[in-house]
Amino acid sequence: MLKNYLKIAFRNLLKQRFYSVINVLGLAIGLAACLLITLFVLDEISYDRYHSNADQIYRARLSYSLGGQSGDFPIAAAPLARTMAETYPEVENAVRFRAQGVNR
Repeated sequence: MLKNYLKIAFRNLLKQRFYSVINVLGLAIGLAACLLITLFVLDEISYDRYHSNADQIYRARLSYSLGGQSGDFPIAAAPLARTMAETYPEVENAVRFRAQGVNR
């Protein structure tokens, strides 16, 4: 019975080549997009998960609203790490890092 279904499907594919190519290409593009989105999401979720205390790691960022426009930047002021560690007892350690060779 399965052999009969496969034979009928193959005949229909050959008989309607144009629609078959469109369907197969659409399926391939959809699967590729789904795979890429899944890989991106898994990469974003696994950020800093190799640390033993990954649930205690936080990242400070700058949120702004100026002239009707708003945005977020993954940056913070230079003395923020030291100030946070001195001001809040919940902060055990704080560190600030920057890209190599960038003078800011």
